Amino acid sequence: MKTGLYLLANELITNIAIVFCFAPFLLVLRKKLLYQKTYLLIGIYWLLTGLLNQYRFISHATNNHLQAQLMFVRNLIGIHFVFVIFLISSKFTKRKGLFYSMLGFILFEALILIWNGFENGPNLLIIGMGSFLIIIHCIFGLVGYLKEIQHSTFENTMAFTYASFLFAYSGSTLICLLNLFNVSNSTDPDEFFLYYVGILLSSLLSCFGLWQYAEIPSFYKSKK
Repeated sequence: MKTGLYLLANELITNIAIVFCFAPFLLVLRKKLLYQKTYLLIGIYWLLTGLLNQYRFISHATNNHLQAQLMFVRNLIGIHFVFVIFLISSKFTKRKGLFYSMLGFILFEALILIWNGFENGPNLLIIGMGSFLIIIHCIFGLVGYLKEIQHSTFENTMAFTYASFLFAYSGSTLICLLNLFNVSNSTDPDEFFLYYVGILLSSLLSCFGLWQYAEIPSFYKSKK
């Protein structure tokens, strides 16, 4: 049984997490990073994350089943967006592997949805697989970063971006596993709490990377 204090903490974390989703995009605007495609896409990713979570304030906020379905849509959009960010930011030699991973995931999700429809079980398989692929690419990105001694400001920013996505999608993977093994279900308030804690910490990591290391392109500086 959930106590009033638990429910209050849940609601507080959720609202704070949604507010912080807008912070990376505001940093992109504040630091004039719109001319760097990767930074712009990271900002847009978090802006969409914040906007796509507004259903909690618009209507049916207590309908956990509806929230679970909308969370699936948000996660699906987010997974594709992260793949695009990785493709844009990666070196040419790594793009082929990323492209085939994204293509394979798109085919996988299409087959699952065509075969089983828009149900909770197929949704979990799709989000779980997409999250797992993102985790793998984040780990490879961080390992590649650690292998180098000197790093550019862009590489430092991307390291925090990899860590951010690794944290967020590890949480998504854990939620999928809990559901698949019937430890929990998609309408459990605890899952939403875990989800928004991950979103909050992930957005903070993105904010730190953008604030500390991201710089506007040199060609833009020369115009000032």
